[in-house]
Amino acid sequence: MQKQKKGIMLNQAFGAVLTLVLVALLIIIAIYLVSSLQVTMRTPGTTATAVNESITSSLTAGFSVNLDANRLANAACGSITAVYNGTGGAAIQLANFTQTGCTLKNATVTSQWGTTLLVNYPYTYSMDTAAANASGTIITQFAAYPTLIGLVGTIIFLALVIGVLVASFAFGGKQGV
Repeated sequence: MQKQKKGIMLNQAFGAVLTLVLVALLIIIAIYLVSSLQVTMRTPGTTATAVNESITSSLTAGFSVNLDANRLANAACGSITAVYNGTGGAAIQLANFTQTGCTLKNATVTSQWGTTLLVNYPYTYSMDTAAANASGTIITQFAAYPTLIGLVGTIIFLALVIGVLVASFAFGGKQGV
């Protein structure tokens, strides 16, 4: 009657090594998918037009106000096409205003303007969504640790080899008669 040796055989480590390889492959696929989603969720150069955007103006010369497009990511405002009195609807000459980016400044004011103005202008922006920004953060974090991943993989591989050797010596001896 032959007794079985106790311990882990070297060929039994195949499953653990295969698991590590599959986990690494899944991480690589996940990074690729996250980077693809980041590009999809960020649409640069979206064009829109503000029509009758209501802004509150003070009746003092030199008053400036930010247009709503200024709050969008990477916004660029085009030239204002029309300004109207918000209560009466009368057109106001564009020469009465100066524009710097998405900021409107009135050069002169008359009491006929009222305190509410309606402004029309084109603008472009990028849709930097929170999801796109989160994807970028994930990719940056993965990019910061490639040497650490290799080091952890090497340590796990060496632990498997040492574990097999120790187990074969510790449990592989003869067990009495």
